[in-house]
Order: sequence, then structure tokens, then C-alpha cells
Amino acid sequence: MKWPKWSIATGDAGDFLPIMIGCVFVFLSLPPFVLLLVMPDRNSGVIGVPLLVWLGAGIIIGMVFVVFGLRVLSFPGTLLYRITRGRIFTR
Repeated sequence: MKWPKWSIATGDAGDFLPIMIGCVFVFLSLPPFVLLLVMPDRNSGVIGVPLLVWLGAGIIIGMVFVVFGLRVLSFPGTLLYRITRGRIFTR
């Protein structure tokens, strides 16, 4: 199965941009999501549910970018591919 190339990735085997975008999405969405679930404010009744949906979507989008970034970084010939297979110094 051939995976489609996204325009956010250059197609280069060592492109770090998707994983960085994913980490930013996850790190900006996850703490407020957990905080809103654990300690909701008394006055956040109307905005609470839409905010949970919005932050949940940010977490999902971030995880998609992280998985896509790991796929791009683990192509044969990249440093991550060589580290995970014990071939760090061979080309």
C-alpha cells in the first residue's frame, strides 16, 4: 500500500516538521483538557462541553501528526531507523 504524501512534509526522510507540529498540538491541548475534566469551574457550564470537544480535537490532530512524523522519520536510511535496528554507524 502506498501512503499519500502530505504537503506539510517535504518527502525527505529526515523531516522533523510533522512531529514538531504534533507535539505542539498535544502539549497545548492536553493539560487544559485534563484540568477541565478533573477540576471544572462552577461557572464553565455553557462553554465547558464545546471547549472539551475543541481540546479533544486538538489532541487527536496532534497525535495524528506525531504518528505521521514518526512514519516519516523511520524510513530506511534515517537516524531513527538505524538506531532502532542497531545500525547506527553503517550506511
